Amino acid sequence: MRKLYLLILVSLIVLNSSAQLKKFKVEIPNAPKIKISDSIQSFTILNRSLTPEFSNYNEDTLQIAFYKQNFKVNTNVLDSMASDTTIKALGDILFESERFDVVIPVERNIYRLLPYTKTPEPLTWDYVKSICDQFKTDALIVLENIAFRTVTNYQTQKEYINDGYEKTYFASIDFYSRAHWRIYYPKTKQIVLDYTKNEDTLYWESYEFDLRTTFRKLPSIKAAAAETGIKNALDFSKLIAPNWTEESRYYYVLEDSNIDRSIQFASDGEWEKAYDNWKIFVTKGNSIKVSKIMLNLALASEMNGNIPEAIEWAKLAQTTYYREVTNNYLKPNDRKRQ
Repeated sequence: MRKLYLLILVSLIVLNSSAQLKKFKVEIPNAPKIKISDSIQSFTILNRSLTPEFSNYNEDTLQIAFYKQNFKVNTNVLDSMASDTTIKALGDILFESERFDVVIPVERNIYRLLPYTKTPEPLTWDYVKSICDQFKTDALIVLENIAFRTVTNYQTQKEYINDGYEKTYFASIDFYSRAHWRIYYPKTKQIVLDYTKNEDTLYWESYEFDLRTTFRKLPSIKAAAAETGIKNALDFSKLIAPNWTEESRYYYVLEDSNIDRSIQFASDGEWEKAYDNWKIFVTKGNSIKVSKIMLNLALASEMNGNIPEAIEWAKLAQTTYYREVTNNYLKPNDRKRQ
């Protein structure tokens, strides 16, 4: 439950002796692209992408191999650590979304003999159920396949700078990847998501007057592969998990101890109690006072996850007594997360 943190409240305007408008920061969830059933609250995550073609490359050895080719390379980099980084990153992102609990087993790899270019057939439901039962989760996410390809470039040239020619150095790294994910739900024996991301790309470049500085500003090939894996995890998480953005919200302190009990409830994260207490007083007082309580009720409704009710309270507050702060709350851009 989101709390109203009193320590970060900032008084914006003292409107009159009976009320103050206060501001605070709140993290607002943005809906994912694909709705996962509320019956799925937890995942086990496994990695099925590793084939005999994958290696856990030594970072320095891999880098030197590229340097020996004058850093002009176009090749697959099937790094097992980059694949594993994808799994770990997805687990962290899903857990931080506050939507799912996540288990990543120590023994998380399902090895296979298929080449990396092939996506395997779905797992059997007996196997899926056994994994979910073992780790006490509702569903199973499997990275069925992943591959990385990089194109690197290096060149030098003379440029006319400050009345003379100077040697410059340019280097770049393009990392391409594709990933195939499945979500298995053993309760209904359904694959609730079968998703392939093709030709995702990350790009780095460096342009300097010194060779060492040029390459120092680039990630190593192994690090670039890992970052590409993290981006795969991030892109997949956006499909199924909410992401949070920080926004400003406003409420009124009425300087009435009975009404303002709601502030304490909110500071403890008890927004339902805050709502119930404010609602007692919404019909008591003149339109100016009542409209302020209505805006507070809009905030409480939003924090309780009831966006339609929040909008209705804000509209009612606006018709009761017009205020710019209420108008801003109702702007379309402020309601983009609906």
